[in-house]
Amino acid sequence: MRMKFLCEFLEPAGFEEARDACCGLGPFGGTIGCLTREMACPTPQGHIWWDLYSVTETVNTLLADWAWSVPPSTDSDTSICRPITLQQLSGRADALAPPAMV
Repeated sequence: MRMKFLCEFLEPAGFEEARDACCGLGPFGGTIGCLTREMACPTPQGHIWWDLYSVTETVNTLLADWAWSVPPSTDSDTSICRPITLQQLSGRADALAPPAMV
């Protein structure tokens, strides 16, 4: 996953902090990893990055949802699974998709 995608695409999605990690030391919380639980910020769900290596649980959930299907508020070019989503690969996309207009 490209870091640029995460920062640019997720920041407008309601995350309070796109640059600084929730738990870590140094510039952007990315020099020294999370050493103790007490170092963590009080609202990790508002951050894209948990520490210098990992995204937060909220971002992991969004990425899993976007791998399953394209978010309704975006076009198909923003899918993280190409050329088809996991939903389409499983064969369940037709059952869940709205009927085509003729």
